[in-house]
Amino acid sequence: MLKYVKHLLIISGFLSLPILLFSGCMKEGNDTIVLPLPDGKIPYSVIPEQLQDSLRTHGLTIHEGVNPGNIDGRFLSSPMVLHYSSDNYQELFYDLYMSFSGQKPRGMVKYSETQKHEYIDGKSYMANVIGEGNDVTMYCLQNVFECSSSGDTLWKSRTATVVSGTLCDEGIKYCQYAHVVLDTWAADDYHASPLSKPGTHRIWYDGDGLAKRLSDLSN
Repeated sequence: MLKYVKHLLIISGFLSLPILLFSGCMKEGNDTIVLPLPDGKIPYSVIPEQLQDSLRTHGLTIHEGVNPGNIDGRFLSSPMVLHYSSDNYQELFYDLYMSFSGQKPRGMVKYSETQKHEYIDGKSYMANVIGEGNDVTMYCLQNVFECSSSGDTLWKSRTATVVSGTLCDEGIKYCQYAHVVLDTWAADDYHASPLSKPGTHRIWYDGDGLAKRLSDLSN
């Protein structure tokens, strides 16, 4: 089981896969590659269809659309309240700091999040915002790992993360946060035993109904 509550998790967001940004063409040798137009949905290659259905069934709102508002900024979601866990996870989830920056047309964005502990780190990629107007949903993939004090990797996990809510001047109303474990690796059985199984998914929400805006990163 991934115990984010006890660890410092600093996830650096990166823009990637620019083919998702615009519909058009690019050349590779003598071949022409057709770039698809985003459809305003979370791709099944990021979160499989049955897991998206389960997240919705258990209360996650996924705002779809290709004209999302601008989510750039830094936000604090506190207190984090567990709404659903497919593996009966019940531990405390500490305050979540989320940063969005550099949002592009059609929703590509840089995303990072921060919690606690010096040996856990990770990277976000394929971060995109979908939705219509102020109703927005950000999704991304994350590679999360823990290292020993000597630098050896103890375990790795690939997850999909979703942040959803309604933008307002004060922050993100009705903010929800979810993640889905896609696959894991551990150096040995001892470090493998607490890891969540692939397919495990959990949903949290902001207990006071608002992820507060701490700063504007749009400039």
